[in-house]
Amino acid sequence: MAVKDARLLNAAEVAARLGVCKSKAYQIIKELNAVMEERGCRTIPGKVSSLIIDEEYFDIKGGDAR
Repeated sequence: MAVKDARLLNAAEVAARLGVCKSKAYQIIKELNAVMEERGCRTIPGKVSSLIIDEEYFDIKGGDAR
């Protein structure tokens, strides 16, 4: 996924993408936002980048499957 394809996902979108309930999606968003903050990125509560979802759950970095 190219950077231009990155977008912020809300809990409903994360839940659908990962096949979890919405409350679990909020927990995942909180955890991933903590990872992003450690990397020096700014975050928005309740939203998460589609890139970090792909990287952490689908093993995709920078658009290339490993």
